[in-house]
Amino acid sequence: MTAEPVPVAESESQSEPETTVPEPQQTDEPSAGSVAQRKPPIAMMVTIVAAFIAVAVCVATFITYKMELWGPQTVPTVEASNAGDVAKQLADKGFIVKKQQQYSAIRKGGYIGMEGAKSGERIAKGSEVTVLESLGPGVPKGTVGSTAKQAETALKDMGVKVTEHEVVSENPGKVSVTMPADGQPVTDTDEGIHIGVGIEGDGVPVEIAGIDKDQAESELTGKGYTVTLEPRFSGRQYLGKIVGANPGIGVKTDATDVTLYYGVDASGRYDVLTGAKEHDMGDSKDIARTDRLAGSYCTEDGDCITMSTDESQKSDTTYYVSGEYNKVDSLNLCGVVQNANGCTPTNQADTEAVAQFSSLGNSLISGDTGAFELFKGLGTAYCGDDLAPLGPGYIYCDNGHLAKGDGMRQNSGETYKADDFFVYMPVDADLSAIESSGYFTNTSDYQPDKDRPYIIKRDNSDYKPAVIDSKATGPQYNPYIPNSNSKMVKFKEAPNKKNVYYLVETPIDWSLIDGTVASDGTADGDADGGVHSSGGSSDADSKSAAAWKELAGTYMFSSGAGAWDTTLWLKDDGTFTGYYHDDNLGDIGDDYPKGTRDEAKFSGRFESATKYDDGSYNLTCASDALAVEGAKGDERIENGMRFTTGDAYGMTPCGTFTVYPKGYAASKLSEKVRGQAFGGGYDSKFTSAPAIILVNDSTQEAFYQQRQ
Repeated sequence: MTAEPVPVAESESQSEPETTVPEPQQTDEPSAGSVAQRKPPIAMMVTIVAAFIAVAVCVATFITYKMELWGPQTVPTVEASNAGDVAKQLADKGFIVKKQQQYSAIRKGGYIGMEGAKSGERIAKGSEVTVLESLGPGVPKGTVGSTAKQAETALKDMGVKVTEHEVVSENPGKVSVTMPADGQPVTDTDEGIHIGVGIEGDGVPVEIAGIDKDQAESELTGKGYTVTLEPRFSGRQYLGKIVGANPGIGVKTDATDVTLYYGVDASGRYDVLTGAKEHDMGDSKDIARTDRLAGSYCTEDGDCITMSTDESQKSDTTYYVSGEYNKVDSLNLCGVVQNANGCTPTNQADTEAVAQFSSLGNSLISGDTGAFELFKGLGTAYCGDDLAPLGPGYIYCDNGHLAKGDGMRQNSGETYKADDFFVYMPVDADLSAIESSGYFTNTSDYQPDKDRPYIIKRDNSDYKPAVIDSKATGPQYNPYIPNSNSKMVKFKEAPNKKNVYYLVETPIDWSLIDGTVASDGTADGDADGGVHSSGGSSDADSKSAAAWKELAGTYMFSSGAGAWDTTLWLKDDGTFTGYYHDDNLGDIGDDYPKGTRDEAKFSGRFESATKYDDGSYNLTCASDALAVEGAKGDERIENGMRFTTGDAYGMTPCGTFTVYPKGYAASKLSEKVRGQAFGGGYDSKFTSAPAIILVNDSTQEAFYQQRQ
């Protein structure tokens, strides 16, 4: 009997049972026993294969887990300073991303931090992560109604100055009003934030601001005040509501006669601008009240101009508005010297005679668009750079130079020049009708905010002086302002982002109320604002010190055209000095045959530097430390050239700056920044930054570091 082989799968023992096996016969064919001994058991093969498969599955599982092809995902280390870029990085990893905006010292659109995750940790794919995006500095909602201490805590890290005032209020002890308004962004980083803390006392309470004019009049009359109402142009939210007062809103005073200013749109333009005046040919409604246009006006990028009733404040960006007739240095509504018979809009004249002799026959104010022109001077001619005499006489213009004669002399060499000129657009003024009339030479895709009053500033650089024919027998008119004879030359630039200035509405005149600085604009926390999820030291001073050493050098801002530039010398401690100059060698006089130069020698300092993961920096300038040597407008003559002190061009407003490192992607820079490369001596067609670039966030004016 032959022993049967025992299959391994059926044996529970490691040993073989004792068995007698006969000698195999000699044959060419292998015996069954021999085959059984050489062939591996099937069950063993299955086990080995299964083990290999199990190991392979474990290895594959481990590798794919590490590769994050399944399971939790690693939150990436932030590699961007813009919140939008951070959100994209997280979305690409499979997370559900939400953005939450809040006010902070970081520039608008900048990355503050994230909620729901930390860089480097693994969380389930599809988890919700919130990216915090900066709105720039502003007043968080809920500030009004809080205590002064709560407001100071909320605002101290905004990176701008915070000034606290005591204001007459119906809610003493609480923050009753702020500028910007509760929940609104800061538009003027130099002005910063104002908070009004209520006190008891006599005066127009701050709660009057923004309420219906009739309700305001009734409330103050009930308190014993004598109230006069006057219209002012305002934004849509203030139409028919109180936008100011005299004495000022919130000011503690014993005065009982109060004038309340209420908002109107284009339909109320004649009520705002008209001043009563009589003529021999009948009553008129002459326009002259430019003083009612006083205020600040700013572009979206923060370039601002001011209209002031204080003549002593006149400058390149501050215009005098007198509200009177025949003021040569004021902005005016009517060029009365061209026709002294009246400044009544033709559609407001009470008689045909007044309409016929009005100087405003071709002015916007005489139409139905709701807009009107505003210009410096009265349309008078120039004799060289001086105003020409109004007629022949003892002082006359002799071939472009003022001269004295011994009798009646005929003027010669006079010109008309394009001077400061604006189109004022109250709310609901019809811009499309003005454009359709051919008022502008070019077109623009820019759509101004229809809910805010704005002015369109004319660029006079392309208008050449118009020579007056001294032999002409008929009247000649200034072609650069509206006149009674014909329309003026076209306004070349249609409304665009650079020439549209919006009224900055501030019902509270903070300059009338004493205040104390609650925060100087230096934000607390680490150099990264304490918000980067990728980490960062809490030692802000050491990080800023390292930044100054990295960024120290010479920088230049210039367009590359013209004889002007601003040079900035940034030191390794964050302080800087600079020099701006603009030469006009063709502007000469007897005492300055070599021309003129506007200049500004200035100094200042940066307070902090925040470095982002993409290598860029956010710098905060100490606005109160920026100083220009001498007083603005100061003049001196030196070596045959006239020097005039001006502004630190490019550095104002001195709020926040962004620094882009050499090699930074050009696609992430604004067109304006790239366009200023030639002024720094670089090709504007670069694909990556050719040098360190320091950019004023408010104006997008760029300083390029000079080659070492």
